[in-house]
Amino acid sequence: MPRGGRASSVATNDSSATVTSRSSRSSSATINKSKKKWYPHYRAKSRSKPPPSSSSTPNTYLATGARVRSDSSTFEGRTTSVSYLATESRASSSSGRRISRPPTRVPSRSMTTSKATMRPYSAMSNRQTGHAVCAVTEGRGVAATVGLCFVSVDTGECVLCEIVDSQTYIRTIHKLTVYDPVEILIANSTIQPIKSKLCSIIEDNLPGAKLIPIARKYFNESIGHDYISQLSLPKDLESIRVLIASKFFPVCALAAVMKYIELNLNLTFAAHSLRIRYEGSEGSMLIDYSTVRNLELIQNIANPKGLHSLLGILNSTSTPMGLRLLRSNILQPLTDMATLESRLDSLEELTQNEELFFACQSSLKPFQDLDRLLTTLISIPTKPSIKFSEQRINDIILLKQSVSCIPTTAVALSSCRSDLLIAIRQLCAHESIQLLRNLIDDCINEDCQWAKTPVELRNQRCFAVKHGRNGLLDVARRSYKEVTEDVMALIAQLKEEYDLDGLESRFEIARGYYLRLSITGWQNSGEIPLLPEVFVNQSVVKRHYLEFTTMELMKLNAKLRDALTEIMLMSDETVESLTESVRVQIPALYKASEGIAMLDMLVSFAHLTTSSEKGYVRPRFDQTGPEGTGLLAVKNARHPVKEVIMAKKGSRFVENDVYASKESSRFQIITGTNMSGKSTYLKQVALLCIMAQIGSFVPAEHATFPIYRALHSRVSTDDGTDSVISGPSSISNPTAGTGTGANGTSTFATDMREAAFILQNVTNHSLVIIDEMGRGSSVRDGLAITLAISEALVDSNATIFFSTHFLEIAEILGGRVGVANLHMRVDMENGSAGGAGKLKMLYKIADGRNTLSTHYGLKLAGVLPFPKPMLQRATEIADSLTAVGEATRRTGEQTSIARKRKAVQEVFVSLRSLYEFCESKFGDEDGEDEEDAKAVVHNDKMIATWLARLQEEFVNKMSL
Repeated sequence: MPRGGRASSVATNDSSATVTSRSSRSSSATINKSKKKWYPHYRAKSRSKPPPSSSSTPNTYLATGARVRSDSSTFEGRTTSVSYLATESRASSSSGRRISRPPTRVPSRSMTTSKATMRPYSAMSNRQTGHAVCAVTEGRGVAATVGLCFVSVDTGECVLCEIVDSQTYIRTIHKLTVYDPVEILIANSTIQPIKSKLCSIIEDNLPGAKLIPIARKYFNESIGHDYISQLSLPKDLESIRVLIASKFFPVCALAAVMKYIELNLNLTFAAHSLRIRYEGSEGSMLIDYSTVRNLELIQNIANPKGLHSLLGILNSTSTPMGLRLLRSNILQPLTDMATLESRLDSLEELTQNEELFFACQSSLKPFQDLDRLLTTLISIPTKPSIKFSEQRINDIILLKQSVSCIPTTAVALSSCRSDLLIAIRQLCAHESIQLLRNLIDDCINEDCQWAKTPVELRNQRCFAVKHGRNGLLDVARRSYKEVTEDVMALIAQLKEEYDLDGLESRFEIARGYYLRLSITGWQNSGEIPLLPEVFVNQSVVKRHYLEFTTMELMKLNAKLRDALTEIMLMSDETVESLTESVRVQIPALYKASEGIAMLDMLVSFAHLTTSSEKGYVRPRFDQTGPEGTGLLAVKNARHPVKEVIMAKKGSRFVENDVYASKESSRFQIITGTNMSGKSTYLKQVALLCIMAQIGSFVPAEHATFPIYRALHSRVSTDDGTDSVISGPSSISNPTAGTGTGANGTSTFATDMREAAFILQNVTNHSLVIIDEMGRGSSVRDGLAITLAISEALVDSNATIFFSTHFLEIAEILGGRVGVANLHMRVDMENGSAGGAGKLKMLYKIADGRNTLSTHYGLKLAGVLPFPKPMLQRATEIADSLTAVGEATRRTGEQTSIARKRKAVQEVFVSLRSLYEFCESKFGDEDGEDEEDAKAVVHNDKMIATWLARLQEEFVNKMSL
């Protein structure tokens, strides 16, 4: 092997590797011959010299271990403890005592190794956005103007926001929910002497966040502008200055965040290397925190670690960047139609071009977390250490691998035709990417790759820098390789000396090389084999292995650590120079990372679309209504999460149609028995709208959506997506119970609080779903407050899906314009002779009130073994009350006028729909004039029959 070359096969975990050591530097192990056989095949081949005394060779060695060290740094007059992992070289005495003759039995003890492990990011993790620090500042005037600054320490991104909010701070809470910060910095004057309303709302809605009060002087606008000038990417600096020219509050928040990161996290960013962008509250759908939880968008309520949520179903991403982008899009869906159509065009191409889909999917798999990797390259710790040098070399190795994968993605997109995919291909084929590859190849060995095992990774770090870049580095690596060869020679000598066929060598970062022997064959006898005194620090691990070392091996480990430290320090000079060159080209890497994340999300959508048995359809968007509103129409819609759950159980999900227009059915009242599927239907509508507005296909045969700008809900969380009823089923023994709201509050209190929140923030561009409001109070009070809330929602012109057991609401509001009555179909099956009947749930939506009669609760009670006279009396009372109410309703003048107005409105909508149909079918494009078109319509029997039926229905409604 040439001098200074890579020693990829020098150190392995296989003890059978034999390396011949030079006599000038070989150090033979001193092994005592034991008279008592401790191993079945033990035999001493030669008498060796006695071991040196303990005075000349103390039983100590240097061990490198990871431990937690707590440093204190002062931030505005208070001491803050910051814990971080520090690797140090320290001298510690050996835990195993020297074994005197005759050898003694080794007691079994547990062996634990302290390692710093990073928590894996899964689809259900609460911290998929990484370690984000946020600062919040608020104006002192009457208007609620809030400035936000989010800095992700992991992904190297800074987001500035200024929000003119309502008194409930709904948009501020929404933005905090999206970025999920670990620490929220606030001015100390907002906590003491009186806590501000904003702080109280943040604590109530974000229970996992930590509020940290700091002095108001750190919220400094001029310092914030200085940070922007120093850290922003050169190409983005001018545009950022224009966007934040009048944004006082977010710039002040930026100054506070940066100072906190510098003092408390001991971290700074390299000049002109931070992604800074301004993001307003416009351009995305507003989803409040309770809706995110109730609809299980990110986590399943019953099983937070499971995959039964919208994120879990949509997530087939291959990269961490794609997963973060998917999560962000689910929490804030888009409202720009052009962007959505661009995504849908790309997704359609991926679903239709199988070769393109598999090529893109394959090219994404080798990518590491590019955002986190770039952040470590621009981060500069205030206290450099040997650990930082090792980490920087690791980062360069990972960057080399990731940069080499980017051109592969560009090649995979070579045949694409949609605009978005072409833009991603151009980002991946940027000339700066090739320049970066050349810079890295000039310094780093071409065959240097990221390794998973500790010993291989250490070797990769040692031999990462090319030979000839530093003469002293080549000498240090030569010494490291020679010591490694001595270790392998020593292990081979021990194996041959004692005929230890099962002897293995192992390596750990903290312990270095050590020996391991399988003792599985000794378990039956209940004894542990005896070792000669040359083997020290003996311990039993997992009851199957005996681990130990020798004094000579510990000395060699200490030499390896010294050589490794020299190599890291000398390699760091070359790597630092390379890192400075990489930072110049880092804007191209940022853009490539964003493009890869978008491609990964689109491929994930395509995977879900193509793997579905019943198929997904491309959604269409309608904004032809007043003020940009549109029609909601979905044919045979399916719940995206429950469909997957039921498919795994071999069950079939029942499809349902969804239709809502502003003129005739913007407020839909859904009635039905318990467990008939009302809640599932409501959640299904909301989830499909979210999927459409993130650019995904939806599970249906046809789908048209308006662009919603807000989504609010009051949904019961008693039944999560895991409580699934498959297909039509029968209920013969129903049970009822009372529930409480979240955190032990009453159901009625939760209803009222969330209803008040909805009424304060609802607009004509909102989608609202409400499930069984007012059920936690008395019948009269619950009906009264629910009816009043319903009337207010009808007047808001929002699209509302409202399920209830108060049939009076369906009766009273049924005559108002824009209100439609629906019900979940349920069939009543007659029981056997003398037995009770059964309610058969069909889970199918139908027009009008439920077909079971108004007293379906009595039908449920009849299933149970109640006395028949009691049930008969209950039926008589219910019929009597119904008759009184019906008579009052029919004689009411206001009710009659409202009913006639609704009838006129329905006829108008129906005739306009017919006109649009005829215009599209018999228009001028076929060369026919208006008279010919009228003749065709007049002679069309189907249209004539429909008009006659419409006329008859209108006359009947007006005569009531």
